[in-house]
Amino acid sequence: MPAAGGSLMFTASAPVSSPIPRKVLAAAAHWHVELQCGSADAAAVQAWRDASAEHERAWQLLQRLDGQLGAIPAALAIPALQAAQQRRRAAAKILAVLVAAGGGIALGQAGLQSGPWQALTASLRTAPGQRRHVTLADGGRLEMNTDSAVDVAYSATQRRIRLHQGEIMITTASDPRPFLVDTPHGVIRALGTRFGVRSDGDGSTVSVFEHAVEVRCTARPDAVRRLEAGQQLRFSDTGLAAVLAMPAHQDSWLRGMLVAADWPLQQLVRELARYRRGRLVCDAGVARRPVTGTYRLDDIDAVLESLCASHGLQVTYFTRYWATVAARST
Repeated sequence: MPAAGGSLMFTASAPVSSPIPRKVLAAAAHWHVELQCGSADAAAVQAWRDASAEHERAWQLLQRLDGQLGAIPAALAIPALQAAQQRRRAAAKILAVLVAAGGGIALGQAGLQSGPWQALTASLRTAPGQRRHVTLADGGRLEMNTDSAVDVAYSATQRRIRLHQGEIMITTASDPRPFLVDTPHGVIRALGTRFGVRSDGDGSTVSVFEHAVEVRCTARPDAVRRLEAGQQLRFSDTGLAAVLAMPAHQDSWLRGMLVAADWPLQQLVRELARYRRGRLVCDAGVARRPVTGTYRLDDIDAVLESLCASHGLQVTYFTRYWATVAARST
């Protein structure tokens, strides 16, 4: 992480073969608490970081985990024995987070180390079929689509959104701090923009509506791909796909609509399944039937009923939460 007032830079680095020593992690935790409490100034912290590469690695790891560390209570700044003891306990808790993270993250690594528990414990979540609007601390806007999990980590030197799963739309506010979106597959840097990010188990997709973004995948943080307005990119944790023209109606979900233009039925059913609890699948016998239409996302069962009536289909319910779309029986 850069010094206060500087810009965040992603640089290539040699692979890290061993974890950061525990004593270095402990020192990083100590400096973090002292800086937050006002007991140490930024110059002293910077001098410690500059003293060795291990120190800088530890500090970078701490900043990557900033959203999990929690705020340091203001009372800890009181120069009393009790406050000093509380600061030591706070540093010990931060050290535990750093050690649990492994301490072996390279400086150039991009991407969010996420799993099911991070999504379940995320500070911002939506259920299947739910959408949510969030006004960010800097005045920017965060729109969350169905079944999404997000953490927001703003600090003095950067703004960071951690998308664990699902889909979001970001409209950034004017602010000198870098704006970054982490997914399990890489990191996106906004360049004064409006853009959407969708993340699933196989990869993440970025769609740019205004201005531009830069994208890095986890395995190649030194390889940067710039996207301009009207472009879209799919990437995994191991590589970046080709830049494509963004399909029409990518943001229709913001209006509670899904627009299909000559889609295979399987694709439509897969999209509808995101907005409904349980399992919804398409039978292989009708998977390639072309479908065109505009569908409301607030009542998926009604959409399925209409789809069946107009396309000669039927929905078979094994249970309330397990259904299959297939050809209508004759």
